[in-house]
Amino acid sequence: MSDGQEWWGPALLDRERLGPIVSSAVERIAATCSRGAFPHGLLLVGPAGLGRELVAAESAAMLTCPDQGGAWCECHSCDRARRGLHPDVILLRCQGSSQQIKIEQIRQVVEAVPGRPFEGRHRVWLLDGAEAGRLGSEAANAFLKTLEEPPAHAVFLLLAANPSAVLPTIQSRCQQLVLPGVVAVAARSGAEGCLPELVWGDSERAQELALQARESLSDAANGGVLPLLRLAHTLADEPMAYQVVSATALELATGSADAGDAESLVGLASELMRAERAAKALNLGQERQLLSCLLRWYRELGLEVSADE
Repeated sequence: MSDGQEWWGPALLDRERLGPIVSSAVERIAATCSRGAFPHGLLLVGPAGLGRELVAAESAAMLTCPDQGGAWCECHSCDRARRGLHPDVILLRCQGSSQQIKIEQIRQVVEAVPGRPFEGRHRVWLLDGAEAGRLGSEAANAFLKTLEEPPAHAVFLLLAANPSAVLPTIQSRCQQLVLPGVVAVAARSGAEGCLPELVWGDSERAQELALQARESLSDAANGGVLPLLRLAHTLADEPMAYQVVSATALELATGSADAGDAESLVGLASELMRAERAAKALNLGQERQLLSCLLRWYRELGLEVSADE
């Protein structure tokens, strides 16, 4: 169960949406579990919100399953583990407004590790944010001894978007599994037709629109909705509108240092491609559909549309 924190929401564990993207990783983990060769420390590397939480939850389910049911097992134990209700599955995340996993949280882990599992075959700790910026040096140092020499029943799953940001002392004590990145996720989500090099080509007009889209999305992320209104109006009659904005969103996602921002931009790219298909099938107004997608993305950033705007 989560360590005083809410478990991941349904969107992050949506098997129908994210399962096909991470299925190969889950199958590899299942094979490792069946051989009894799962490492005591595994670093799951991938963008937040794009499947890594699903892989972590499914791994925890397999590791605690009394029947060793394998990937996507539907037993009661696995169902509880996936929902964060299993007593042998503990999630550590940043608490409240803090941007770091606190040393007090790590000390609780260190104290609890020797205890035997309550029900499952293992006890599993999941650290959501293993980068140095999330797991401070003091907390990391308190964790190192336990991570290096844990009891046989203890397993640690560490989640990180950028492995180079994880302290070397943590990395050296874990095996690493790299999950699909934002471009691969976008491709599997239906945005594969909007990769920049395929859309822009040598078209000067596409390059011009892409520049405007890049500026508009960047300005909007800094708190202004007007650039999105202008962008939707400018693109109202452009045949490449959806593709260009999708490609621009993907480009910004791959260059983003913030996993949450990257996830949001990939979501925007995928939604635009779906909206394009719907617009063509139903003969919907392009400007209105574009604006609807852009404003939904804007609100998901936690920004409100002001009445003044």
